[in-house]
Formats: sequence, C-alpha cells, structure tokens
Amino acid sequence: MDEAFAHIESSGNKKNKAGWVAPDGGWGYIVSLGVGFTFMLGFGSSNAFGILFHNFFLEQESGSGLPLVIGVYNGALSISGFLGGIALKKYSFRQVGLVGAGLFILGDILTIFVTRTYQLVFTFGVIRGAGFGVMIPVSFTAFNSYFTKKRTTMMSANQTMSSLASITFPMLVTYLLSEYGLRWTLALIMAIDLHLLFAMIVMHPVEWHLVKTNENNTELTSKCEVINVKKVEAFDEAVVKMLPGDDKECEERETRVKKRESIQKHIIKTIYENIDLDLLKDPRFVSTLVGVGFAFVSDVTYLAMEPTLLFSYKFTKIEVASCVMVGAVSDLLARFGLAIFTYFYAVDSRLLFFIGTCVTVFLRIALVTSSELWFVFAVTAISGLVRCSVQVLFPLVLIMAAPDRFPAALALHILFSGVLMLIADPLIGVLYEETGSYVYCFLAMSFCCLLCVVLWTTEYFVYRTNRNAN
Repeated sequence: MDEAFAHIESSGNKKNKAGWVAPDGGWGYIVSLGVGFTFMLGFGSSNAFGILFHNFFLEQESGSGLPLVIGVYNGALSISGFLGGIALKKYSFRQVGLVGAGLFILGDILTIFVTRTYQLVFTFGVIRGAGFGVMIPVSFTAFNSYFTKKRTTMMSANQTMSSLASITFPMLVTYLLSEYGLRWTLALIMAIDLHLLFAMIVMHPVEWHLVKTNENNTELTSKCEVINVKKVEAFDEAVVKMLPGDDKECEERETRVKKRESIQKHIIKTIYENIDLDLLKDPRFVSTLVGVGFAFVSDVTYLAMEPTLLFSYKFTKIEVASCVMVGAVSDLLARFGLAIFTYFYAVDSRLLFFIGTCVTVFLRIALVTSSELWFVFAVTAISGLVRCSVQVLFPLVLIMAAPDRFPAALALHILFSGVLMLIADPLIGVLYEETGSYVYCFLAMSFCCLLCVVLWTTEYFVYRTNRNAN
C-alpha cells in the first residue's frame, strides 16, 4: 500500500477495526529511538549555541547578534511546528519529517560558510529553526500513535536522551572548537545531524505495524487515527469578465484567478480550523496564555545568553561549558525528582509553575550581581532545578486552562510564543547595543517572568473577589 494512502486512510483500513491495536512496542521502539535522536540532536547543538558562536560574534562586533539569531530560530521553530501539524493531516510522517530533516541539514551546511550575522540569522535561525519545528509534531504524533500503555515510560526515556545531549554538547563543542576551529566544528555537527534523516525514515505509518488482539475494543483504534484528513468544503466562486477579448484567453485567465483564490482561501480556512479563537474570549485563558508565553520566552533566551554573560566575566571556555553542564544536570535531576514526587502525590501544576516563575525573577537578577565562579555555579544549579517547573509543567498548565480543548490551546501557545520571541529577543539585543551591558538584558528576562507573576496574581484576586461577591 502506498505510504501516504495508508497514512490518510487510517480510519478506513481494515487493520484499524476491532481486534487490531497499536503495537505498544515492536517497531514502536525504533520510532521511539528516532524521536530520541531528533530531540537530542535538535536541542543539543542549540543549547551550546552561545559557546559555539562566541568568537564569531566578537569578530562581528555585534552583541545583539546572538539574541537576534535565537529569537528568529525559536520563532521559526514555533511557526513551522504549527504548520507541520497541519501538514500531517494530509501527508505521512516520513514525508513531512524528511522535509524537516532536509531543512535542518541544509541550514547546517549553509551555516558552515557564513561570514556575517545576517547570514547566520537566515541559515541557522530561519532554515534550521524551521526544519526542527517541522520535525517536532512528526515526532510527537508518531510516538503517540505507536504507544498507549508504555507511553509515559518511553517518553521519559526520550526526555533523558535530550537531557544527556544538553549535558554533553557544551563540552563536546568546546573540545571540537579547540581542536578544529569553528568551520570544521560546524562541519562535524552537520555530519552528526545527518542521522536525522534516518530518524525520520523510520517513522512508518502505524497501520503497517498494528497487532492482533483478542480484546474486542476500538478504544485504541481512535488513538491510531491521529492523522484524519478533513474534507474541505468547496468554495463557490463567481468570476465576472471585466475585459473584452478572446474567449479562450479569458477562460485561461479566469482559471488562474480561480486557482489562486482557491489556494488562498484554502490556506486561510485550514489555519482558521486549527486555531480556536473562541478561547481568547475567556479572560482566564488569555491570562494563562500570556503568562506562560512570557515565562517560556525568558527561559529559552536565558539558556542562549548565559554563556555570553559568563564570557564577559572572563571565564574560560571550559569553565563556561562546565557551568552550562551543571545547569543541565540540575535540570535532569529535577525532572527525575518531579516524576517520582508526582507519582505518589498530586500537585497543583499551575501553582508550582507560578512558584518557579517567582523564584526565577530573583535568579535572573542574582546572576548579574557577582562574577565569582562559585556563586555563578550555585545560581546556575538552582536555575536548573527551577527550570523544570517551566519546561515540564507548561503543557499541564494549558490543560488546566482549557481541559476540553488542549490541542487548540497548545496551537495558540505555539503561535503566541513564536511571535513573542521574534519580537522580544531582538529587542533584548538592541538593549545590549544601547547599554553595552548584559545586566540590562538579564533584567529584561526577569521582567518577562515578573509580568507572568503580576498578571496571575491580579487574576487570582479579581476572580476571588468576584467569587466572594456571588
């Protein structure tokens, strides 16, 4: 069976009838390994970006270059991730995934030859970011379609691979730079990233690997139907001939106009169908969306700019890499601790997210108050522990805000955060250019977290007052 056809016809395939279920293993383990490599390679070199391009930005004398590239990268990642999710409704995992992997590797290749900051913005920021963004929904959707009972266990394994990459890549990049220089280091990273092609090739349609079961239930069948294609209603179009001339020429012109208008309307309709704007009518959801977005932007920008701050403290590359590694290890330990704790005790995800954001406000400020090595290591370690409250819990916070409409809420979060990063990160770069100090940049990141704290505190008292009044 043709792969795309199998992908589209998941609900109609005979194997999807009662008695055939997702394998929950088998080829799913290969898919899980592919997902792990995707996040390991996607996040690994990105987390070491500040170390990798530190000397490049010094040569360019562009302090605002780093936040600009990171802002464009994360913005392109978010927007392409949203569009990739839409593409999965029509095309197979591998078709969409290989496009993403191709873009990612193309970005790697072009980055080897960059000589100016604006070139890096395009190659690393736009192309590479868009490629990774496309692979993210492919990875999540394929993984969820293959696993049901073992989903939590296997996702934990994938998260561990991603965390290990965050720990090892800073040291690896530091070693490669000292041995081979920037260009050859970028070439070696590109060679490693070629494994993404294999990670996407193994994303078979789940219909190829369904297994027979004696249970007569169709619950898992619906879970396999992750890529149903919605039929788009045809638009009625009326074209009025405005100019005299040959009938054949007029007909051809009308056909081109119809086709162009039809494509435009189809794109608008598809995007509109995947964004539930009714959620924005709920003030509490808007408060959650804005708060999570600003906290998320602050966290992502911090990871990219911390190495640059430490270099300004005259730390060596080994010290900077070690500091980044300490933060990654702390983050990994916090994730394990949170998983164990929540297994035995129920927690309020929104409250924990709020507390973590409050602590982060002070941690961003603390990092720029002293350049002592032990103090920076301590603050970074604590930041790593607190970071999981943002990175791990934000989907659960969105679920609490829109329990019955999580996919729509996540889509809005992706778009809002992407646009926010495209605006906020370049502004932080401009702030550095104007002040010549990273202190104000980290104060701006602290202010982003403070906006979340103030907004949610105001919301709490407003709704508490209204509830007491009723």
